[in-house]
Amino acid sequence: MVEQKITVPLGVNVQIPTEQTVKKYGLDEQGWLRILRDQGWVCPICKKPSSTGRYVVDHDHVRGFKKMAADEKRLYIRGITCWFCNHSYLGRGITVEKAKNVVAYLVAYAERKPKK
Repeated sequence: MVEQKITVPLGVNVQIPTEQTVKKYGLDEQGWLRILRDQGWVCPICKKPSSTGRYVVDHDHVRGFKKMAADEKRLYIRGITCWFCNHSYLGRGITVEKAKNVVAYLVAYAERKPKK
């Protein structure tokens, strides 16, 4: 079964990356749009649409990524995020363990901060 061509819904602000950019991650435009569509046209971190329409492919920074075949690169794509969340929360080196530490740190503060 062939899937219909994916198009950005009216009213959704999305800047589709260049062919060269999506190819860097083993994708084509339709593959990129499929990921964003499957996320509900929003960033999976902040759960909001990008106000600028600028999204980036979030991927695991594994050794040898640049030399991998396209089908192998796609295995390391975590999703498509807004630019802000990608650079603010998912920067190089984020791991599940580090993310858990961030949550624990914020929870500890929330529990001890003065109640107003």
